[in-house]
Amino acid sequence: MLFKKTAPAVLAAFLTAAMTAVSCVNNDRTMGEGLIPGTATITVGTRTFDLPVTNRTIDSVQSSNSSNMLIGTLTDDTFGTMMAHSASYILPYSDSTDFGDTRELIDAYLSLSIDSTYYLDPNQEGIHQRIRIYKLTVPMDSTLQFCNSITPDCYDPEPVTVSDPVIYGNGSIRVDLTDSFASELLALEKEDFEDLNKFLEKIKGLYVMTEAPIGSASGGRLNYLNLGTSTINLNYRTDVTRNDGTVERIDTTEAFVFGYTTALNNFSTSSSHLESDTPGDILYLEGLTGVKPHISARALKEMIDAWIAEEGLEDEMMVLSRAELRFPYEMPTDYERFDKEHPASIYAFTSTPWASDTLRFLTPLDDIYESSTSIGDIDRANMVYSMNVTAYMQRLIMTPAEDIDESMDLWIAPLREYTDSYGTSYYDLDNGNYNKIILNGPSAERHPTLTLTYGKTPLH
Repeated sequence: MLFKKTAPAVLAAFLTAAMTAVSCVNNDRTMGEGLIPGTATITVGTRTFDLPVTNRTIDSVQSSNSSNMLIGTLTDDTFGTMMAHSASYILPYSDSTDFGDTRELIDAYLSLSIDSTYYLDPNQEGIHQRIRIYKLTVPMDSTLQFCNSITPDCYDPEPVTVSDPVIYGNGSIRVDLTDSFASELLALEKEDFEDLNKFLEKIKGLYVMTEAPIGSASGGRLNYLNLGTSTINLNYRTDVTRNDGTVERIDTTEAFVFGYTTALNNFSTSSSHLESDTPGDILYLEGLTGVKPHISARALKEMIDAWIAEEGLEDEMMVLSRAELRFPYEMPTDYERFDKEHPASIYAFTSTPWASDTLRFLTPLDDIYESSTSIGDIDRANMVYSMNVTAYMQRLIMTPAEDIDESMDLWIAPLREYTDSYGTSYYDLDNGNYNKIILNGPSAERHPTLTLTYGKTPLH
């Protein structure tokens, strides 16, 4: 009982003594400072810049897509009309087909499967859209991998369909094929099925075009055809020898897949009227070849160099620990429409020339693989997209001004993530979906910024 009564007093006395002892220690934070060379002293700082961003369109982007064919049209009062057509392979389901010597054509038809659709107004969900389907006359190789690569020179001008089919949205429709095209399929020999290269020399694929909309009223629908879900059925007669030696003429069917492995989505946009070198409160971002925020590498370099000179940092070595681009947007008035329109992720891409200056290949910065955060995902709570560009900015700082060119310019575009068979994630331009969003411009209160977090130390 004595311990219980006196313990609080003893504890209080102990704590008082401990605190008194601590308060008597002289905490000299400069101790040992003279032992560190001046060149090893690192000062940490943060600086936020107003981003020198403009709005520009790009002539062309890569079109190869491993997920879906995209066909249809959409018209928007602000961005204008976009149109999407698509080409893909025809491949056999069997590598051992033999039509025999007595083959006779009955007919052929395409079951065109529309797996999902994209529209903004509910009254556009079931509108009719007329399509035309043509036979490719050139192989689907790297020369056709851009969104404007497929021209009338690449396909037979005569459609392979009996009439111009009309699509109404989700589901599968039957499209009757001409006897002329069906006969080309039926003319294939056994060795063509055994050797895929021989098959593709004869049957190069199909190109699906959408009829342009009439007028300029807003609306329209995009249709997504997942690869591997549409089939061609070829019906024919042939002689079959039975086990007893008798010959019987039968009707049979051979199936082919239309849309396999790769789609070349040819698309066009018409938002070039939104281009501006001096955007105000608004920045426009449209997917595919539409108008996008564009950041000149030269302007970015000049801005950083001016800051370095202003702060007298020319004789300092600067190492970035973080560089972040932020693109804010305002609360949408129609959240349901916003959810349909906005891209889930946007990121910074560089534009690499491909074969000619008018063919550009957009590639996301390598920084996207260096961080699991700030990879351009939308932040709904703060109404902003943010992206890590640290390695890019470090390279820009270290590159002499005379060596900066347009290949280092940044294009802000929708991002697509995909995984390989091993579960490894990769990133690319989203050329299989259509998105658009209005971001805050340079003169808005919440405007695009670049924030650098850095360490600096004297060079000598």
